[in-house]
Amino acid sequence: MAKFLRSRKQSEGAPPGSLIFMGNRKMETSEVKLTLYNKEKISEMQVTDLSEIPEKLPEGTKMWINVYGLQDIELIERLGKRFDIPSLELEDILNTDQRPKLAENEKNLTVFLKVLEYRPAIKRVAGDQISIVIGDNYVITFQEALAKYFDPVRKRMHSGKGRLRQAGPDYLAYALIDTLVDSYILNIETLGNSIESLEEEVLHEIKKETLQEIYRMKTNVRLISKNIRPLKEIMIFLLKNNSKIIHPKTINFLRDLQDLIAQAIDAIDIYYNMTNDYLNIYHANVGNRTNDVMKVLTIYASIFIPLTFIAGVYGTNFKYIPELDFKYSYPIMWGVMIIVAAAMLIFFRRKDWL
Repeated sequence: MAKFLRSRKQSEGAPPGSLIFMGNRKMETSEVKLTLYNKEKISEMQVTDLSEIPEKLPEGTKMWINVYGLQDIELIERLGKRFDIPSLELEDILNTDQRPKLAENEKNLTVFLKVLEYRPAIKRVAGDQISIVIGDNYVITFQEALAKYFDPVRKRMHSGKGRLRQAGPDYLAYALIDTLVDSYILNIETLGNSIESLEEEVLHEIKKETLQEIYRMKTNVRLISKNIRPLKEIMIFLLKNNSKIIHPKTINFLRDLQDLIAQAIDAIDIYYNMTNDYLNIYHANVGNRTNDVMKVLTIYASIFIPLTFIAGVYGTNFKYIPELDFKYSYPIMWGVMIIVAAAMLIFFRRKDWL
């Protein structure tokens, strides 16, 4: 299967808005967690039936619904009808290969993102899809698996510190996206350390394993870049959009988040260029090594050409060669050959060919 594109055979020929789960099943059954919060208190519960989610909320109370597992199409369809999420957006929620983007309608905003995690043990980047639906008094998050990506936000919410329990759902969505962007930077740093550790090996060694490692790192960098670069478009849209869902006070936090995203994109660009440089250095080293080998072989061939000539002359089958009857012909021949070879080596050395 292609690393950068998931097969869409399941949806081939289906009309737009068809709800088809495309991805790997990472949970046996989907789970729903409900969090109700306001300035004074917070409560959490596991939802076994969507009827347990209140239709109306007390004034000042906000709701966070976290759905774990995307394979339950019926559950997601019912949530879509309950909160007026268009079928096209539900289709994208179920497609775990969806490109990060933002979708807007009259009732809500939906942000599609990726969780990225670089795992040094296997030297690969793994990821899950995250969809965040923002409404007037609620946030719904859809995750592929029962993961703890948003635990830092839950801890802040339970502590009661900061703006989370006082601000609206748009600020909660900002905090969730901010947590993901922070994880991008941390994972880029971890990947970057692995890339930088290759420098000495690339400069001083020529091994097949080194080339394989460079290509592996380059693939990881491309995968991260593919999934974080669209966030720049999302932030531009949010900052320029006059949606009633985004409170003006949240805009300043979004600008700060935009700076973090720019930092992450700059970092991944640097590491992409670094892997390109490593490839160029590796191939240059291979070329230099080949040149060195060819130089040595050429020098040896150059030395043996006159020696072969001398040996050829004295190896001819003519009876009357003047030097054949001379007592010291053989050692003289060797002496001449050694002098010629030494003279050529000295000449090569003075020309800096050796």
